[in-house]
Amino acid sequence: MEIEKRLAILQNTYAASVAEAVNTYDRLKELEAVVKRRKERQAQTAPYMNQQLGIESVEDVFYKLSEIYGCANWKVEKTGDDYVATATSCKLCALSKKMGGANPCSGWCLDPMIAMLSAAVKIDSRHITVESTLMKSDKCKMLINTKIE
Repeated sequence: MEIEKRLAILQNTYAASVAEAVNTYDRLKELEAVVKRRKERQAQTAPYMNQQLGIESVEDVFYKLSEIYGCANWKVEKTGDDYVATATSCKLCALSKKMGGANPCSGWCLDPMIAMLSAAVKIDSRHITVESTLMKSDKCKMLINTKIE
C-alpha cells in the first residue's frame, strides 16, 4: 500500500475516533468537564508539541497541523499585526455531526491550536479570538493579534 494512502487511512481513522469519543462524552454529560481538563493540559504540553513539530510561527501551527492530521483546510492571511485563519471544511466536524452532533472544536482542535500559538509566538491567548466554527457556520475563523502592547 502506498504511503499516501496509508496516511489518509490513519488520518480518517483518527478523526472518526475523536468524533466518536466526543459524542460519547456528550451523551454521558461529561463533554464540558473533559474539554476543560484538556485545555489545562494543552497549555502545559504546547511548548513540547511545538518543539516536536518544528512550529515557530502562526502559519506553522495551521499548516503543519493540517498536513499531519489532514482534517481542516486552513488558510492563513497576514494583515498588519494580525492574522486571519479560515477553514471551509473539516473532517472532524463532519464526522461528529454524523455521529450525533457533539462539538469537537474546542477540546480537540481550537484549544490545542490556541495553546500552540500562544507558546510559539509568545502572545496571551486573550489576543486570539475564535469568530466562528464549522459546527455552527460555513467556516471556521480565528483572529490572532500578535501586537504586543
